[in-house]
Amino acid sequence: MPSKNVGGFDLVLGNLYNDYWFNAAPPQHNAESCIKCNGLVTKHSLEKYIFAFGKITTKNCTVFTCPDCLHEVALDSPKKPKAQQATKTNLVKLFSKLSKSVQQQLLLDRR
Repeated sequence: MPSKNVGGFDLVLGNLYNDYWFNAAPPQHNAESCIKCNGLVTKHSLEKYIFAFGKITTKNCTVFTCPDCLHEVALDSPKKPKAQQATKTNLVKLFSKLSKSVQQQLLLDRR
């Protein structure tokens, strides 16, 4: 899930922090070896709480960062769903799935 390439480096960890991911545990230094330079990487265990429909869902993500070559890799990272562009056919389909009484209320409120 790397973001745009900046100076040859794929930046992942900063974007996750900006998206309200938090450290679930302290970073583990010298956890494994880097896939690019074989240096020792730092393992970041992140979690995010999502409040929806009266329930709390916890998402987990692991990010490996290499201090030598600045390479970052995210494992088990969530992918953001692509938003569909609103078109007349999409809106008509959504509107047709509503119950008849809700459709009438929406049409009457517009007048």
